[in-house]
Amino acid sequence: MKGFVCILLMSIPLFLQECQRNQSDSNRTPVVATAGHILYLDEIQAAMPLYLSKEDSIRAAEAFIDQWIKQNLLYEAAEKNLQESSDIQKMVEDYRQALMVYEYQEQVLLEKLKTEVSDQDIADYYEANKQRFLSSRNLIKGIFIKVPVHSSNLKSIKNLYRKKDEASLEQLDLLCLQHAEIYENFSSDWMSFDDVMDHIPSKIDQSKLLKSKDFLEVEDEHYCYLLRIDEYLLSGNPEPLEFVNHRIKNIIINSHKTSFLHQLEDEMKTEAEKKGQIRYY
Repeated sequence: MKGFVCILLMSIPLFLQECQRNQSDSNRTPVVATAGHILYLDEIQAAMPLYLSKEDSIRAAEAFIDQWIKQNLLYEAAEKNLQESSDIQKMVEDYRQALMVYEYQEQVLLEKLKTEVSDQDIADYYEANKQRFLSSRNLIKGIFIKVPVHSSNLKSIKNLYRKKDEASLEQLDLLCLQHAEIYENFSSDWMSFDDVMDHIPSKIDQSKLLKSKDFLEVEDEHYCYLLRIDEYLLSGNPEPLEFVNHRIKNIIINSHKTSFLHQLEDEMKTEAEKKGQIRYY
């Protein structure tokens, strides 16, 4: 059976390729032919990734042509040496049926399913399923700055980043944008503490630091690293709603899709039974 599956996988691209040729072959530019099949220039162009350099495009096209030739030669050998059994015919028909059903479902979903999810729906799902969103990382909100240790503005930056009033933050923005190597103000957005610590050359006990300090200052011979921690959430606790908002929205949409398709299938079956289109033996 594994051999049949391999032949099926090889034959499907060729089958689809023939079905998709709507334009007249006489208006197309042939590139190579083998085993009764012709590869055209437009097919190669359609398979090429965008934004490749001229040299990379040539290499990619050569690799595509080489693979196309080998696949067609293998397919020709398979046709000559294997009889097309009922197993292969069934697998091809099963694949065609599955492909058609999938495309129809996608079309119906696009036309008839509303994908809007309200903030209240997301909040309700979050409250009912918090244990599904336990954080595997420590999360923080705050400010991170990496500034040259010999900067003439370092003292002012150290003073300003500890303050939370609007005027101080505006001054900090101006100084850091001009003099800091890295300046990240994520006081309104959760970030992984690990991601922040990747920029700081110091190994620390994260949980101990979060519970005991609001600020971290580290220096090496080149830079001073400043971290202000406004809020924190330790690993093992439910991730904040705003951190998982997008994930929950996708979960709800996928759930709606599944329910909609099941309902569609049930309605189609009921309608077919009413019309006598189903006969049980």
